Order: sequence, then structure tokens, then C-alpha cells
Amino acid sequence: MTIYLANAFSPSMLSQLPADVEFQRVDQKEFCKIINGSINAIGHQSTVDLINAMCNSNLTVNRVTIKVSVGDTIYIVVLNFRLEEGKVLDTEEINKAYSEGKILLLKATIYGAVLKELSNCEEMCDEFTYDSLSYKSRFG
Repeated sequence: MTIYLANAFSPSMLSQLPADVEFQRVDQKEFCKIINGSINAIGHQSTVDLINAMCNSNLTVNRVTIKVSVGDTIYIVVLNFRLEEGKVLDTEEINKAYSEGKILLLKATIYGAVLKELSNCEEMCDEFTYDSLSYKSRFG
């Protein structure tokens, strides 16, 4: 189970399909706590600058492709608004957007594609089947 840090999410990051992905908002404290144990895939300098200011960290830009598997987690810095075409925010602009609440900190957890089956099974399956599906949702 690997933890990644990214500035976007795309289905092309998934190493296998079908898959279920759960998104949750996280606070700054949780986000900053995972910095040291994560693989950095932040590809924009201003986002790195924001994270370093927020978390008192020393990240550098690391524009890499990641492939996530079942059980992996991606912490994502997401703009909560659409930029004009071709616009890249500088450090001042991204810091301002963050202070105005226009930046979300998200946690994406990757599950095997059995969550729907698991939720349907909750009241109808025996304990072994439920446990089996639960394990598969977390570990593939």
C-alpha cells in the first residue's frame, strides 16, 4: 500500500480497471502528516511552494507518471474552480486561492471493484462471503 502526493487525479493513474475510488476531504493537519511517507508526484512549482508553506516541508517539483493499485492512497491538491485555458497559477495566486478556500485537499483511496457488490451483500451474505468481499475491496 503506497501513498502518493499529487496535484491532480486522472483515471489513467489506475493500474487496473474496473476500480472504485473514494474521495474524502482532509484537513491541513492530516495532509501535512503524510508528506514524509509519500511519493511526491507534484508537477507544478506553485503547488509545491504552497505545500511547503502549509506543511513546513522541502518538496521539489517531481513531474512523474504514477500508476496506483488497489489499497493505494493519493493525497491531492485540487483547484475548486476552473482556470482559463492555458493559465498556470504562480505562487502568489495559488496562495491567495488557498486562503480564499478555493483549493481542496483530498484523499483518494483505491479499492477493488467490489464496493457495490459489498454494499448489496451486507444484509444477504454469510459472514465468510462478506469478509471475502471486504478483503478484496481493500487488497484486490
